[in-house]
Amino acid sequence: MGDYWTNSVRHPEDTGIGYVRRTLTFDMAAATTGLGLPIGAMEGGTMPLYVHVYIETAFNGTTPTLDIGTTDNASGFAASASVAPGTTGFKGNLSGALTGIPLAGHRVVYAKVGGTGATTGKATIVLTFANKREVEGIPFPAN
Repeated sequence: MGDYWTNSVRHPEDTGIGYVRRTLTFDMAAATTGLGLPIGAMEGGTMPLYVHVYIETAFNGTTPTLDIGTTDNASGFAASASVAPGTTGFKGNLSGALTGIPLAGHRVVYAKVGGTGATTGKATIVLTFANKREVEGIPFPAN
């Protein structure tokens, strides 16, 4: 009957695109200290595709920044210059040095807010990635 949840070849959750979404504000202590606010994690082999950022409320203060990356590269998915946290609106299809390259190992993704004297700021971040579920060297559909 075409019940895709019981498809013996491949379940839909085993392939395709995944998303991590997180909203942060200027006053979240975790977003402004250390590595920043953990917004999600990806397993090794996952390929990050792009980041969308919606700045609902502009971040104010002295030179506000918002970087999205990992412990290895703090702006590996989106650098503050492209996010432009001081300007409201949707910033789509942002990328960085880690975009489009399969991750060598499991990684936690962080959003880090910087600058001083902020009293406003709210952003929603959506990281899009392709899951790695195939077994290399084994032809489809056996993998």
